[in-house]
Amino acid sequence: MKLESKVKVTVKGKVFGGPRGLACIPMVPATREAFTAEIRAVAAMNPDIIEWRVDYYEEAGDAAAVASALTEAADCLKNIPLIFTFRHVCEGGAKEYPQEVRLATIKAALETGFADLIDIEACNEKSFIDAVKALTVANGARLILSSHNFKATPSEDAIYAKLVEEKLLGADIPKLAVMPQSFDDVLTLMRATYRARMEAVDLPMITMSMGETGKISRVIGDLYGSDMSFVVGQKGSAPGQIPVDTVKKLWELLA
Repeated sequence: MKLESKVKVTVKGKVFGGPRGLACIPMVPATREAFTAEIRAVAAMNPDIIEWRVDYYEEAGDAAAVASALTEAADCLKNIPLIFTFRHVCEGGAKEYPQEVRLATIKAALETGFADLIDIEACNEKSFIDAVKALTVANGARLILSSHNFKATPSEDAIYAKLVEEKLLGADIPKLAVMPQSFDDVLTLMRATYRARMEAVDLPMITMSMGETGKISRVIGDLYGSDMSFVVGQKGSAPGQIPVDTVKKLWELLA
């Protein structure tokens, strides 16, 4: 049985923290043509959520171009929420951009009305986080604050503390991804997530253990308090992601 959050976040009818986990397909197109084709193909797979990793987009620094692409593709989304992610290079972003460029692009995306959730890193300076938070509130969107460790899995206490920190920084949905060196590391992530849900984080959360070793966390994460799993549509955005059809079948078997 899924471990629900006390506070639910509902976006276009999809409930984060509710009675079932959500499947999100990330997109990493480089060109306008690729973006248009991929979002149509991914939407046809009927995921719960779509994520656009804008940092891979060749015009990511052009706020007007990004907003134009998003507006043009909006008819494909219908009732599918979109996570708009302009990832910082220090946590896996494809290319380095000045903070003012990232903020301008995020603002333009939000003002189209088609960016439902914004994902930024908790390691950003607080002024940047506060500015993005204000933009999400003004445009009726939600904020995901995320942390990524692509080398190791911190201690249970450190993971727990990071999820609590993200909540205190203003996240609507705290998120954390770590790299396991052993199956015990995967258990560490699960224990920390479960503890955060039971003790201090009443919000929906997204946590995952990456790579081949951490794959299981993408399937049973909802049992210990993670509310969304990233799955593969056409091309994954992180190691260990599983094809969407496979994840859905496994969830049906475990239900």
